[in-house]
Amino acid sequence: MRTSKKRRINKSHLTIFLGAILGICLITAAVFNHLLKQDPSQISTSGSEQTAVTTAPDSADWSSFWNTKAEVSADTALYTKDASGAFQKQGTFKAGALVDIVEDDQKTYLHVADSDFYLNGADVKTSGRWFENHTNLVPYASTLTASSGYQLEDEKGTVLLNCDSANDYQVYVKPDDSDPRYGVKFQNAVYYIPKDQVTDVKDTGESVSQPLADDLPVLMYHFFYSEQDGGTRKDANDVEVNELDQQLNWLSTDGYHSLSMRETEYFMEQRAQIPEKSVAITIDDGDPSMHQYGYPIFKKYGIHATLFVVCGWQPAEMSYDLWEMREDGIELQSHSFLMHQGGCSGMGHGGALLCCSHEDGVKDTKESFDYVDGGFVYCYPFGDINDSAESIVKDAGAKLAFTTKPGKIDPSMDPLALPRVRVRGGEGLEAYQASIAE
Repeated sequence: MRTSKKRRINKSHLTIFLGAILGICLITAAVFNHLLKQDPSQISTSGSEQTAVTTAPDSADWSSFWNTKAEVSADTALYTKDASGAFQKQGTFKAGALVDIVEDDQKTYLHVADSDFYLNGADVKTSGRWFENHTNLVPYASTLTASSGYQLEDEKGTVLLNCDSANDYQVYVKPDDSDPRYGVKFQNAVYYIPKDQVTDVKDTGESVSQPLADDLPVLMYHFFYSEQDGGTRKDANDVEVNELDQQLNWLSTDGYHSLSMRETEYFMEQRAQIPEKSVAITIDDGDPSMHQYGYPIFKKYGIHATLFVVCGWQPAEMSYDLWEMREDGIELQSHSFLMHQGGCSGMGHGGALLCCSHEDGVKDTKESFDYVDGGFVYCYPFGDINDSAESIVKDAGAKLAFTTKPGKIDPSMDPLALPRVRVRGGEGLEAYQASIAE
């Protein structure tokens, strides 16, 4: 049966109509795709006016990140909120940056702790880290103004963010020739701004809010045991877990601050101020009893301590036990790589560092610093020291080094021959308190 002319014409019209619709759809999709690829801050919303808006819709809900530690997935926009409540792009968070997120009155942007900065929740992912930022330093009565385009770095110099606008910060750490950076508080920790990115430093005229320390007791522990588990004290270096609990409970309730080694270094260099009630806590050797008995008590009270690890006694790849303790505030520093052994007859305990070659000693010390991922503090094996040993740790890059000589430390001392306060098991709380106070 032949098709009529009329029906042939209707089919032709339909083909043209459908082709036009398809063309419009393709053009619309191309335009939409182009807009999605643009920087949101360059999309005009009214005439020639441009606004910095996030790619997330107003209905986006990123509250699942509140009160967590997140990781920035890729270099992403940093926002601040203006007086009208609008968010403006002011810089960039760097890929890999760890950010602590706090609750906010809106959910479309994530508020970075201890700052006026925000970012888009689409640009972060949940972090596997859980360490808590903390600083014990007392700020100076001065503020700095960071220039437009300044950067914030961590202590290793890794850039966390770049900010396009000038901002003011209170000074926590002063620069020096070896580290020309100011330390400021950010995310409840100390981060750094290069000195050449600071345009002004002003004295606020305010007095310090609390008494400051002139010296610092650095406590020295070794081993821990539990009488409940059948353990006994072999010598004065063994501290029973209930005794440790009593000691740390007193430090906590009496208002003591337990310093990190970086804070201790700044105190010794007179680059930072510490509270009058300050201690630094060290544990020698890295014995398994620390993870089994000591670590849970330090974690219970949230007290920082430094574990001096004989790195060559550990697995080639750092154990989870060490990593876990570090996340919960137990800092790792060096007790040598393999120098905690005999070999120097007639010289104290005979620690090998005392009589090895300079080259071998520097190599061993640097290996130990690498093992603990950026170490800068050394604990002499057996506490023994001579001029050769001190020269070795200095050339290996140590900023502080500790002996077993008794006493507190202060900025007038040689930073590579520092004393400590020995904690003796079984002496009782009053003796412990007296050793810190005297």
